[in-house]
Amino acid sequence: MAVSTSKLIFSSSVEPLIKVAWDKLQPASKQKLNALRLGPPNKVEPAYPSESWASAVKIISADLFPNLPADEQHRTLGLSTVQQFTEGVLGKAMFSAARLFGARRTLERLSHNLRSGANFIETRFTITGPDAYELWLNDVTDVPGFYAGILSAGTGKIEGWPNHIDIKHRDGASCTYSLTFTR
Repeated sequence: MAVSTSKLIFSSSVEPLIKVAWDKLQPASKQKLNALRLGPPNKVEPAYPSESWASAVKIISADLFPNLPADEQHRTLGLSTVQQFTEGVLGKAMFSAARLFGARRTLERLSHNLRSGANFIETRFTITGPDAYELWLNDVTDVPGFYAGILSAGTGKIEGWPNHIDIKHRDGASCTYSLTFTR
């Protein structure tokens, strides 16, 4: 696949997405993914246009969670994808480091972690109160719920990780999340 866009999602983010869903998908969804050159029998490419990845998120989540609203479909798939990712060596190492660094420091370093899966993501982390934060992402490629699901993966696994992650505001491609930890 010739990748001609500057906004890329790397294979390290695409592989867990496909792996968590492929065996559960309906044939029509698999056909749609194959049209995007994603999933078997296609070879995994080093990177994919962000729009292809976002289309895959929408196709997969609609198939797997048809009774949920779109944002909740995406959130559930995001959480499942991170859980799949953490079964691999890199994912286990990242979660171990996150536990060591703690919730706040890990959230502050989120730009670095997200950039390992995409070349265009920037974040801004703001402390808004004790155990309360805002996280801005410059581009959620029209699947803000997926990123909320990714963020929720630390809940219950990392001490002090926010257990309420809400989409606070959308502005074009960007999204601001409200993150709070309640005891």
